[in-house]
Amino acid sequence: MTEHTIDRRKLLTLGAGAAIGSFALTRGALADVISNAKIEGSADMAKGAQKSGKMRIGFSNGFSGNTWRTQNLASMQTEAAANKDKYDLITVDGQGDITKQVNDIEDLIAQNVDALLVIPNSGTAVVPALRKATRAGIVTIPFNLPVEGDNWTAFIGTDPKKKGATTGKFLNDALGGKGKIVALGGLPGNSYTAECWAGAQTQFGSGIEVLAFKDASWQEDKAKVVMADLIAAYPQIDGIWCDGGQDAAGGLKALMAANRPLVPATGDDYNGLLKLYDAQKAANPKFKIGCVSEPSWEGVVALRTAMKLLSGQDVPKRQIISPVLMDDSNYSQFIKKDLPDGVFVDTLLTDDELKKLFS
Repeated sequence: MTEHTIDRRKLLTLGAGAAIGSFALTRGALADVISNAKIEGSADMAKGAQKSGKMRIGFSNGFSGNTWRTQNLASMQTEAAANKDKYDLITVDGQGDITKQVNDIEDLIAQNVDALLVIPNSGTAVVPALRKATRAGIVTIPFNLPVEGDNWTAFIGTDPKKKGATTGKFLNDALGGKGKIVALGGLPGNSYTAECWAGAQTQFGSGIEVLAFKDASWQEDKAKVVMADLIAAYPQIDGIWCDGGQDAAGGLKALMAANRPLVPATGDDYNGLLKLYDAQKAANPKFKIGCVSEPSWEGVVALRTAMKLLSGQDVPKRQIISPVLMDDSNYSQFIKKDLPDGVFVDTLLTDDELKKLFS
């Protein structure tokens, strides 16, 4: 794989049109992207197909029920507004319903979009629709959540198994290789959580006992309810594995509501989790966090990749983002104490833009 390193300090000093690897980032969109994140491009390339005129790009957002999706969409809309002379962005919301999303994709195909971007609710269910779009000559780019097979033009996102292994190792080490844990995942049946969890389990020692795995839909309030039930069922819970920070924050707040001490937990770059750790670490000596971000700028990379392909340029078929681990040693570099809990800190949006978005 070829590797391009995105460095936060360089991003903050670049002027308009300067390039990071193969991606040009405009100065107006730059903010605190987490340092040392990398984009690794596969050796196999997707062939560009040059088209002329103003493009139409469809975006099938499988779900919009959390603030990561809000930030991702806002970033994409900001990007599209800056390029309104080059393309129109058409967005549809699957509302967490697998069947609705497939129908949404079929509708976008019928509208003859030039490119189709997708965050899938199910990495299996969307395969036939993406295959149909690709065969129709539409540039297809799933991002954020993985899709089975390779019936698409290019993929952009993190490696969930690798992320899961990183957080699994953190939790195993934080517990000294032994303890009773629970796991909270995202939307029921989503392939991202499944792969993260598979990666995490490869890192658990024989002394780690998994009490239960429950879906919490990447929603803090729901995770708090789910965790309350687990607390009632299990008198001893030594750790919480999560692929999302909202789930971790909800689970930890359920422990607080039950007057239980806080325990090691994993998550992502959800500001509410970082703020909770900052506020509670002194009173809870066993409390630790291990977080790997899911950059909310993936959609911007997807848009720019689509336009490169539509201009005839070849791009890596797989573009894998590898963020850093955030833990007690470095979380203070990323926490946004003056911004709402719902913010995801690995973002291209400025603090002012985030304040407006969440006001």
